[in-house]
Amino acid sequence: MSFLIASVIASAFCLFLVQPLLAKQILPYFGGTASVWAVCMVFYQGALLGGYLYAHGLARFLAPRRQAQIHLVVLAGSLWALPVGLGQVDTVGSGQGWSIVWMLVRAVGIPYFVLSSTSPLMQAWYARLEPEGQAYKLFGWSNLSCALALLSFPFLLEPWLSLTSLNLWWSAGYGLVVLLLAASSIIVMRRSPGNAVEEREEPVRPGLLWPKWLFFSALGSLVLVSVTNHLCQAVAPVPFLWTVPLLLYLLTFTAVFEREWYTRRWGMPLAGAALLAMAAAYVYLQPGRMLAAGIPIFTIGCFLACFYCHGELAALKPEPGRLTQFYLVMAAGGTLGSLLVAFLAPKVFRGYAELPVVLCITSLSMLFTVYRRNVLIDVVATICAVLVTTPALAEFLTASREIDSGRNFYGSLRVEQAEGKDGRPPVRSIIHGAISHGSQFNADGWRMRPTAYYGPHSGPGQWFAHTAGTRRIGVVGLGAGTLAAYGRPGDLFRFYEINPMVVDFARRHFRYLSDTPARVDIAVGDGRLLLEREVNQNFDLLVIDAFSGDSIPVHLLTREAFRTYRRHLKPGGVLALHLSNLYLDLMPEVRLLAADQGFACKPVLDAGSEADDVRPSIWALTGPAANLEWVPPGTVNSSQRPRLWTDDYSTLLTALR
Repeated sequence: MSFLIASVIASAFCLFLVQPLLAKQILPYFGGTASVWAVCMVFYQGALLGGYLYAHGLARFLAPRRQAQIHLVVLAGSLWALPVGLGQVDTVGSGQGWSIVWMLVRAVGIPYFVLSSTSPLMQAWYARLEPEGQAYKLFGWSNLSCALALLSFPFLLEPWLSLTSLNLWWSAGYGLVVLLLAASSIIVMRRSPGNAVEEREEPVRPGLLWPKWLFFSALGSLVLVSVTNHLCQAVAPVPFLWTVPLLLYLLTFTAVFEREWYTRRWGMPLAGAALLAMAAAYVYLQPGRMLAAGIPIFTIGCFLACFYCHGELAALKPEPGRLTQFYLVMAAGGTLGSLLVAFLAPKVFRGYAELPVVLCITSLSMLFTVYRRNVLIDVVATICAVLVTTPALAEFLTASREIDSGRNFYGSLRVEQAEGKDGRPPVRSIIHGAISHGSQFNADGWRMRPTAYYGPHSGPGQWFAHTAGTRRIGVVGLGAGTLAAYGRPGDLFRFYEINPMVVDFARRHFRYLSDTPARVDIAVGDGRLLLEREVNQNFDLLVIDAFSGDSIPVHLLTREAFRTYRRHLKPGGVLALHLSNLYLDLMPEVRLLAADQGFACKPVLDAGSEADDVRPSIWALTGPAANLEWVPPGTVNSSQRPRLWTDDYSTLLTALR
């Protein structure tokens, strides 16, 4: 039986190690947006459902010996899919979630399917060969192994190994797992003579259980994906913030199935407190506090809420004879939860409302679970449900300053207007998630004043003040189009913007693009990918403004990206990078990359002016040293990084402030 146990543990490790590994490789093709992970979860849980369906079909309709024979054939066939990796990508930046699913199917579909089937199939074999054993404990061990895999990626593997090396090491590990699974299949064949399907009677439990299995598994998945989405939008879409919630989610399975720690007496109060804390943080926590306070609140809250969901699920588990059916329904619930967040929520909600809605559903579930058991408990659960529901209602009822809003694959966007300060006219802003990406005074004579991060003392502002004649300017990241305020007759501004909704809002709600005397071109798509396909643009200034928000496109900060930028600059041209970010210090990476291209790198710090709606900003100007002599001296307290970022190696974990 040791081979069966080892197979479960090794398969689970490989299964969850490949998740962040491939998701990170997909990010650059879709602009580094936080939605990529949510869509990846649809594939991962959908493939898990397929593996569980395969295991259930074998266990339900075939004798153990025949099951093992078929599984040996499947194992041998899966080796043809090695090594894993994206290979040649022909779907680039389409913004369609199903494109991501298809990329994953081609990259790792067959091996992932095999690994997904391992846990339920091995447990079914174990229950048959060791009737006195506790097959459900293998599920706990499986999830513990998954947790170790998730921990190892951001902390041990990603900081030291390239993506190419990790793909090869994972493929070698999968080969070893296949050997373990083949040995287990041979053991089952030898200990199960004959090919007849054994008839077995199963005790009938009262009530229809599968709807409850589906509900609690879907609810746990909803909590996981919505919390992860919120963290990635508020901080950055990095593997660390993918893996920590998923790690805690998996540990709840170990706690309730292997250790059997869950009881309603203390599990539900803890979950209720967690829901209240997350609801309060969602409404009141300032963006600058997300790293220190938000991540602990939401990750611990995710653990306790999933602990409740999976604790109730474990209490409903059937006898071992229905084990594969139980896992099949549970996988279907997980897939349903991720589908609702990744594909339905963007079509239903104009903002990121799924988290408060999921918190509301979870609190109501707890209320109905304990209702009419005890008057005091009923009152406490009702108060908790009302308080947790408040943020969900606020999301839909409080939009007094909102002029327009929308949501697509690239995130939630809204336009708001606020009263000006010190006698200034009203200010209109475009906001992505919780981060402003540009603003404009809404009055004649004020509209063409550069605001936000682009004031006269910003990096681009000072460059424009020191250059004469006609100029060609490229800008990756449109926002409200504020940089066009510096345009003069004869100038050309070419903007690259991946989100078509940003282009629509900039044209309809702001006047920078229409009122500038310069000529304006807008290319819709990922800036780097478009620049790679274009002929030399001969820019006097190329502005990369994609790092101030919540979704950090790391592929814009690699050696290969800087080579592309340099190709599009005139001799003596300047590359300006906007590095203002609440959570990430990217100046050391830019210094290394600039030096690699033979460029000088000078920081420019703008203290901003609240009255003029100019925000404090950090810029890096890079280019030939002789062309940057005019840049005033500035210093930024940044640590040194030991390794240059490339398309094959990067880690945002070291850049966290």
